Order: sequence, then C-alpha cells, then structure tokens
Amino acid sequence: MKNLSVFVAALAVIILVGCATKSAESEKTLSLSYGTIATEALNGADIPLEVGQQLQVRLQSNRSTGHQWVQTEPMRGMLLDASPRYEVPATPEGSEPRVGVGGTEIFSFTAARPGVQVLAFEYRRSWENHQEATKKILYRVVVH
Repeated sequence: MKNLSVFVAALAVIILVGCATKSAESEKTLSLSYGTIATEALNGADIPLEVGQQLQVRLQSNRSTGHQWVQTEPMRGMLLDASPRYEVPATPEGSEPRVGVGGTEIFSFTAARPGVQVLAFEYRRSWENHQEATKKILYRVVVH
C-alpha cells in the first residue's frame, strides 16, 4: 500500500510538471487559439487562419519619437489589408491630451484565399531609411 501511495504521488508530480512546462512555440500557438490578435510577443510565430477569418497585428509605438511601424513585405493575395491606424490611450474626460504618450499601431487583415503570406514590420523613422530598423517583427500566416 505504501508503494502505491509513493507511485501515485510521483505520478501526480510528473503530470503537474508536464502541464506547467510549455515550449515557447506551443505558447505562441495557444495564445492565438483564443483570438486573431498578434503582438510583438508572437514575433516569429506561424499564425493559422481560415479563409474569411480576420487577423489584427497590434504593435506598441510612440510616434512622438518619429518612429512608426512600417509593413515591409509585399502582399501576395492571401490576405486583404485595411489601412493601418494608430490609437493612443484615452485621457479622462476634461483633461488635456498627454504629450509624448505612446500608443498602438494596428494593422488589420482578412484571409482571402489559401496560401502562405509573410508579414514583416519594421519600427523606424521615415527619414532614416539607410539605417537599420530599431525593431523587426515577422509572422508567417498560413491560410487554410
């Protein structure tokens, strides 16, 4: 009976450790299973979509520094894109707009047909094209 108790306890520990341990890749995939929003945390991830499904890429930005996210990879027809937009946090009613506050660049896409599309973004100043981008983000979108 004592051996059975030890065995059950050891098995429970193994199961708990296995459930708590995830690879970085599986965590990226799990993050997407609840929605179609990609952030910097998913850089390098494969993003599965079904035809008609929407994807929103949300990247932190601060345009007051002159930087903004620019999409650098040409579209190949798998995704239809909408005009990007920039959102800043709302200020309490009656207060002055805050200067220098960062926001979020939002790129929206709709899966149009099956295939693979690489989405690449660079965070840079428009007048510094000859310099390396401050940040780079890459996603591989697979439309089924």
